Amino acid sequence: MTFKQRHREPWRVEKMVLLVVTALLTVELLDGFAVVPPTLPAVDATVTIDLDTTLNEFPGTRVLGAGVDGLEEGEIDKVWTPANVQAMKTAGFGPISYRLRTELGVKAWHWNPRGTWSDPAAEQGYWVSSDEPKEDYRASQGYRLPRRGNTIDQGKNDGYSRLSDGDLSTFWKSNPYLDSHFTGEPDDLNPQWIMAVFPHAFPIDTVMFDWGTPFATGFKVQYWSGKDAHFPVDDGKWVDFPLSTHTGTGGSQTVRIAPQPMDVQYLRIVLTQDSDTAPAGSTDVRDKLGFAVRELSIGQETADGFVDYIAHTPSQEQTEMWTSSTDPWHSAGDIDKHYEHASFERLFDSGITNGQPMMVPVPALYGVPEDAAALLRYLKKRGYPVERVEIGEEPDGQLAQPEHYAALYLQMARAMKEVDPAVEFGGPGYQTTLPEWVHWPDAKGVRSWTGRFVSYLRERNKMEDFDFFSFEWYPFDDVCADPTAPLAEHPKLLKDLLVRQEQAGLPADIPKVITEYGYSSFAGQVELELPGAMINAETAALFLALGGETSYYYGLEPNWVFQEKEGKNCNSWGNLMMLQFYDEWKIRPLAAFQAARLVNEHWVHGSDGNHTVHTATSDINNQKGEPLVTAYALRRPDGSLGVLLFNKDPQKSIKVRLMHKTGGEHDVVEGEIALEQYGAAQYKWNPSQGEGNGGQPKPNQPPGSSVIKADEAATFTLPPHSISVAVTEP
Repeated sequence: MTFKQRHREPWRVEKMVLLVVTALLTVELLDGFAVVPPTLPAVDATVTIDLDTTLNEFPGTRVLGAGVDGLEEGEIDKVWTPANVQAMKTAGFGPISYRLRTELGVKAWHWNPRGTWSDPAAEQGYWVSSDEPKEDYRASQGYRLPRRGNTIDQGKNDGYSRLSDGDLSTFWKSNPYLDSHFTGEPDDLNPQWIMAVFPHAFPIDTVMFDWGTPFATGFKVQYWSGKDAHFPVDDGKWVDFPLSTHTGTGGSQTVRIAPQPMDVQYLRIVLTQDSDTAPAGSTDVRDKLGFAVRELSIGQETADGFVDYIAHTPSQEQTEMWTSSTDPWHSAGDIDKHYEHASFERLFDSGITNGQPMMVPVPALYGVPEDAAALLRYLKKRGYPVERVEIGEEPDGQLAQPEHYAALYLQMARAMKEVDPAVEFGGPGYQTTLPEWVHWPDAKGVRSWTGRFVSYLRERNKMEDFDFFSFEWYPFDDVCADPTAPLAEHPKLLKDLLVRQEQAGLPADIPKVITEYGYSSFAGQVELELPGAMINAETAALFLALGGETSYYYGLEPNWVFQEKEGKNCNSWGNLMMLQFYDEWKIRPLAAFQAARLVNEHWVHGSDGNHTVHTATSDINNQKGEPLVTAYALRRPDGSLGVLLFNKDPQKSIKVRLMHKTGGEHDVVEGEIALEQYGAAQYKWNPSQGEGNGGQPKPNQPPGSSVIKADEAATFTLPPHSISVAVTEP
């Protein structure tokens, strides 16, 4: 309006003045009364993002990794094709963790098929792989240990203990690197031991030994006072037999351990002093270190003679034996081609590492320090980026004593530090055990595996060798149960576990790494369904919200659906995988693949810039008070807000509104929101009735995309059992 127009129409000026006066009067009249905001759409729940809190900061997908593992014989070539590698990369993961299946299977690992034996003429002894890079050997194998002590292992479980194999020409021998010669500490400080597990209690009063060389010159015999001495270890303790302490003689020896038979299910022999003798003709000091037993018999003296309750057989049908350690001695003939690991060249050259440093393993229980040092030299000569080394894998699952693992850990770290002082080391690489990682109580009554491992390092002023704490996360053993309750309790399980580790002695500032994660360590259909994918996605986000550093998804490589045979009665077929093999090695994506993309490609910004994790909470709970909607919020490098949401109700949709809190003020998240959602409309697993492929997904679509307009007040609906990612404008 021009000045002339305003002059010609004075009534317009009068009207404007009237409006201003009216507004001022309205403000004055309303002073002291609450002003009602515009009506917002009704919702079932509000998700509030507290931008005043910072839970964690991380550099994009460099903390969202995946693991690669050993495979069956001949599978490496079929799995690691260029097309399959490209499919794996499409999931958007960052770094790679190299898992070590040989360590689980009580096997030595020849990461390079070229190398040297300590007894080269006989091609046997202690192996050190060559650190000189030559050709790409494509795959590496494991080697069975002929001096094995454990009946059970965590791999294929197709071996057996030499303590109860019925063959006097074989023997178990403890790891020589746990002898005082290498540890520099008295052997009776953390003695070696043998445990026999009977199917039920037997009347026992006598133990018979056929000793090997070296033998124990001092030992004692104990029984377990609780219900279970192995998995899970309960609150019992080891108690000395009435006639407990004995002097070893070598050869064949019989000792009476009780005046009258005692009903015992778990029996332990603690070996405190060794003979320090070697077999005739030995030239290797390791031959005389530790303890060796050819055969062990446990039973009862009767009027008719000795009754042996040990089942002696070279198979899994033998009486179950566990030992503190096993000698990694083996021979060329012990190769086990059923285990294959992809070569380092194959992994790095494939591009699967995305140009980032790989977390490299070295064996702790079944390796030698010289070989660990050679591995690091080899990788450096190849020019492969390595910043971290995980020492061992799942020692707790093999009943290894924390102090024994710690002694081996330090020897491995020391050998590798001499090659590269900048490399970081960590472990123990626990298998998931809830509610706690524990061992038999020590002299002070401490049962925490973490607490005792940390104490061992701290008492020796070696905490500088402990650069990160690693564990695996498979929180649910029962794959047959309804997943509704596990989904709801999942966040609290992980949070409480980390709190307990710090209470046990884990320093709060030690970086924490999940080196494998999935729904369960057992195979089940739930892993192929939406709940399994939800646990995967939530683990990655939850761990960051709890201050964790890096997590590695397990199931990157294409795989087959299979049926779990042990201890399951639901005939459930499943597997931890995101790409399913079917019809002669073709592949198709599963729910875990789409869940990974939602986290890696949509929730996290595409750049490596700084991401800030903020507290995000919902106000809708189930009857137990557990959140039905969980949310994880990021301020992304471009200034946008990414929110990952899970609806854990299997039946009901939940309408939510996003709010943010800044400076104590609560406001609706403003602007348009890009929404990605994945639920039953996109995916359903259909199990097959026969063996076949185990089933197939149908429908099998990517997440659905939509836009929430600015005038919709950040309100949208979460489908039942679904994953959603909401991203605001920058």
